[in-house]
Amino acid sequence: MDPRHQRGPYQFQWTINSKTIVEEIEEDEPTLRPPEYNLVPLNELGVHIDTDAEIDILALAIHMNPPNEMNTNHGKSLIQEIYLIDPGLKLLRLTMWNRFVHDEYREISDLILAKPIILGTRIKVSSYNGLSLSSRPTSVFIVEPLLSSSVALRTWAAQNDKLLEEIIGNSFGSASSSSTDPIIKVSEIVEKLISAPAMARSTYLVRGKFRMVDFHQSFHYVSCENCNKATGYDLGEKFICYSCKNAAIARVRCRVYLDVYDDTTSTPVVIFGSLAEEILGCTAVDLIDRTDEEHLPYIENIANNIENNEWIIVLGAQMNESGRLRQNKLTVLSVNNVPGTAK
Repeated sequence: MDPRHQRGPYQFQWTINSKTIVEEIEEDEPTLRPPEYNLVPLNELGVHIDTDAEIDILALAIHMNPPNEMNTNHGKSLIQEIYLIDPGLKLLRLTMWNRFVHDEYREISDLILAKPIILGTRIKVSSYNGLSLSSRPTSVFIVEPLLSSSVALRTWAAQNDKLLEEIIGNSFGSASSSSTDPIIKVSEIVEKLISAPAMARSTYLVRGKFRMVDFHQSFHYVSCENCNKATGYDLGEKFICYSCKNAAIARVRCRVYLDVYDDTTSTPVVIFGSLAEEILGCTAVDLIDRTDEEHLPYIENIANNIENNEWIIVLGAQMNESGRLRQNKLTVLSVNNVPGTAK
């Protein structure tokens, strides 16, 4: 590591991420029993309002506000508000206090667009603003816990993703754009993002074209066939996904980085899956072995064809905790070819 970033007297750092393969080694040791939780659905918490009951919950985090300082009887405290939902469709606000903001905030923030599953233990149920939840000093939070109930919750979330997006849009003003939304210029988006608040989610509708800038990028990645999250397993290999916790086969998925532009300016975007294949005019499989210099003319031909098409494009933006655009790129959510342009 760069000495400026070393943590303690350690020369090296080992980073484990979503692509790291971790497999259990069978040993002749007694099986450890997983902890047991008395999970209470969110729509059944009313009986515990303002009591000493310490509740365990399991829910999806679908939105979060930036950290904020609050004056209390004991001085200033740092709080973080996260909004949770479960299959009962009860939307509740969970307030994390002080150390939980420092410890759990960044992990949840990095995953919020994927609607991470949160396990919270020893939670307090309060009558503040109707019904809300808050952490206690003894609370524990686990993001994406390895529980059988988490698998069921993730399956429900995948089956009801459109409904969840509608709830997010209606509650926090970040619904997906529709054809009735006003079309704006790319330059207007750039200006809006400069003043966008931290953690804000927004969508924009533009009319424009795509341009390929990087001809040597990798146009695909290996992912879980269920949740599309990247994995370190080889193509076609069977594994248990760390993200969705389901048995899966590693599949190739298209991902491309382009610029979207109109007559005002351009901005970088990322596009995934079948949407990327539609814009490129080929599949991820077609591109697997075409990233070297020998196949550069093939990529150049795709790039030229891309600029023959004009699209109505829905762009999604997610700001981070510092009020900056995540990964410095917008995400293409949907496209419709403009009639009369090449297809």
